[in-house]
Amino acid sequence: MKIYTKSGDNGRSSTLNRTSLPKNSEIFQLLGNLDELSSVLGLAKQVSNEGTVDIIEQLQKDIISLSGELAGAKKFADADTIAKLESSIDSVTSVVDLDEGFTLSGKTTSGAVLDVARTIARKAERSAVAAQTKGGITKYTLAYLNRLSDLLFVLARLEDKLDGKVTAKKSYTPVTAKLDGLLEKGIILCSKVREYARQRGVKAVVAVSDASGNLVSFEREDDAIIASIDIAINKAFTSASLKMSTKEVANLAKPDGPLYGIQHTNSGKIVIFGGGVPLMKNGEIVGALGVSGGSAEDDTAIAEYGAMIFEKEM
Repeated sequence: MKIYTKSGDNGRSSTLNRTSLPKNSEIFQLLGNLDELSSVLGLAKQVSNEGTVDIIEQLQKDIISLSGELAGAKKFADADTIAKLESSIDSVTSVVDLDEGFTLSGKTTSGAVLDVARTIARKAERSAVAAQTKGGITKYTLAYLNRLSDLLFVLARLEDKLDGKVTAKKSYTPVTAKLDGLLEKGIILCSKVREYARQRGVKAVVAVSDASGNLVSFEREDDAIIASIDIAINKAFTSASLKMSTKEVANLAKPDGPLYGIQHTNSGKIVIFGGGVPLMKNGEIVGALGVSGGSAEDDTAIAEYGAMIFEKEM
């Protein structure tokens, strides 16, 4: 198959919804910037940690979909797309320390490459503003590109925070792959679980801990019940520290059970109703998930869904 067509030799090209435009026109500048961005993200995948790689790859797929929209294919950017990006930004922000003022890039290779990607995303945003005058650029496209650069910024800071503590994806051994990537996996898992909770009509708080019960990642709906914050975190702590679901703990903590009164230990952090589950990989507990916001039955079902997603897909 030949990849050259000779149709662009006169310095003009076309999209699905635009015919015979100069190759330096605004829309091609924008599409070119998005192509450049995706290529740099490909480089970022080679040097970033496993969980970050998963996020980057999804962004590359999204950029393809956005480029398709700009060229006349089906719509990609909408209010829900923006909300998901913002949720991802909030998730990463919850586990990194953001300094006020300017950030000096270059602490890690992966962070530096993601910072380059961020500057290209900003360039694409400026191109979109220029192309908007010719039509075909929605407010959601502009918002998406703006949030995209924000997400790349916090991902770079996440990579800087890890600072070599987690090996790049290519260098993972079977054991460290299960343990060291939990920080980034927790971010992705919280987002997936919260989306599933929304489908069930639950305004959830979601927490992921490591195998020692220490908080790794956390997400909540803006209007979730305030009490659910501590409850979700403590459910994850309970499941990790006791190595069982909080539903199981509830049965053992009945008046005639062997763990009766356990909820009064550990400074009241032990939860004895459903919504907390261990996170397993190859038969080993590597963390725990806590969900709060609905009934005990809802929280249990949502948490069990999250555990299944973690074991099968992450």
